[in-house]
Amino acid sequence: MTAPSPDQYTLGVEEEYQLVDRDTGELKSRARHVIAWDWTGDIKPEMQENTVEVETRVCADSACVRDELVRLRMQAAVAAETQGLRVVAAGTHPFSGWEGHEYSRGEVYQELRREYRHLADTQHIFGMHVHVGVPEGVDRVRVMNVARLYLPYLLALTTSSPFYLGEDTGYASFRSILWRRWPRSGAPPRLEGVAEFERLLQWLTDTRCIDAPGRVYWEIRPHHRYPTLEFRVADVTPRIEDAVTTAALARAITAGAAQGVLREPDLPEAIVGPLLRENAWRASRDGLGAEMVDFSSGEPATVPVREALVRLADTLAPVAERLGDADTLAELPALLERGDAALRIRAQAKKLGGDLQELVRWMADETILGVGMDRRTEQREATGE
Repeated sequence: MTAPSPDQYTLGVEEEYQLVDRDTGELKSRARHVIAWDWTGDIKPEMQENTVEVETRVCADSACVRDELVRLRMQAAVAAETQGLRVVAAGTHPFSGWEGHEYSRGEVYQELRREYRHLADTQHIFGMHVHVGVPEGVDRVRVMNVARLYLPYLLALTTSSPFYLGEDTGYASFRSILWRRWPRSGAPPRLEGVAEFERLLQWLTDTRCIDAPGRVYWEIRPHHRYPTLEFRVADVTPRIEDAVTTAALARAITAGAAQGVLREPDLPEAIVGPLLRENAWRASRDGLGAEMVDFSSGEPATVPVREALVRLADTLAPVAERLGDADTLAELPALLERGDAALRIRAQAKKLGGDLQELVRWMADETILGVGMDRRTEQREATGE
């Protein structure tokens, strides 16, 4: 079996950003105005006018993704400033409700609104998608069967949405809870291969459950246009380094699954499927504090997700080395030490005495740390310096 190469396992990331008022921190529906002021053409609309999206170019390694996200966050922030706005990379807005916001005018978005109704109207959540190329001749669905087991780990790394509608939800990722209201969401079922997946798509299409393959909203899916596996499980996270580390891990998981370094557990799907959903819920609730069902134990057991992540990174270290991502994956212990974004957001809210407007300003500052608009890599204490 040949070693994985960067040319085969390409990498790309999409991020969705909140548009918030520079002074009040409120969510604002001005995406089309922001996009009109973006001379690069890299800032895209999303379903709601309070959201903009960026996409990196196709990258050969995680260092490229890092450079791309620095560039794209700066471009989005500059364009937003022309409208008196800032961008925030976090899974939910801490206090703004869905009422009064505008829906994007594109026909595809209007179709979604007609199909999903109130669900679409209230869809004010913000995620990060990671695309990993899969070599020609490798069955993406069989790789997905393995990679899906690690979706809760990737979510735990990126949880950034503890507050919603002015309340602490008690969850680390309330975005993921809201997203799972949608049909065909969550982890995919185990499928025998691409032929069975295509048969499922035919049934869904012919019975008018969906009108396009993109309406399958699983947390990982074979992309319908690109030869990639698309990981759709993560909250968008304030820190660029968290996003890049997570993308590198998703890439290593994909290559490891394709190469047989990672394998499915010796358990029937009737057991794996429900337990995978339990792990997903635990990651949503507890982030990096979660206890996960341990599929590798051979008997019913749990493992702290931090321990599981360290073990996974050790297993995948040779894969990451061959892909050129060893240095990025080596940043995982620092992320685990720093804690997920939800933990830091809660700590900052406490420090601010529960002032959620000030919290949004802090989150906006976190989003652009190190992008060139402010060369700090850490936020200073509020000491007037």
